[in-house]
Amino acid sequence: MTPHWIAKNPGRRTPDPDLLAFEAARAEHPFSHQAGDLNALREKLLHTMWDDVGVVRDRGGIERGLATLDSIEAELLATGVADRDRRFNLTWHDWLNLRSLCEISRVIALAAARRENSRGAHYRSDFPEPGDLATSTFTVVRQKTGRIEMTDAPVEFTHVKPGETLIRDAIAAE
Repeated sequence: MTPHWIAKNPGRRTPDPDLLAFEAARAEHPFSHQAGDLNALREKLLHTMWDDVGVVRDRGGIERGLATLDSIEAELLATGVADRDRRFNLTWHDWLNLRSLCEISRVIALAAARRENSRGAHYRSDFPEPGDLATSTFTVVRQKTGRIEMTDAPVEFTHVKPGETLIRDAIAAE
């Protein structure tokens, strides 16, 4: 018999009960630790990402940011929530959100370290050139078996290729 906590999911992949149990235990984590100052950790994360992995980045800052992320995450995992009630527990929600913010911050920092050029909102002061547009790639990030895996995928220019413009065509059509 299917456990009551598994949703009916016709026509879709069968949920993995081991993965669901793992994620439930992960969400319950803060209830097994003493309460701490989540606001201080959130502020530290905010300042770290702004100062070290912000709009203007370099390898040294990104590495500092990653080291600080390690300490923030370790402190968060040692921090719990005071209220053990799971119903409408905003502190628990804050804890879960902060854990997600730590995880996505790590992905952002690792992807920024990997990309050694500057384009769009990503600016590396140690690699200020944009690189060759025609051979542009996306950074693809996946989590597999608890590890972050990064690969590159080529940008597919489907509407306008590098060096082309739609503006000149629109003007010529008038």
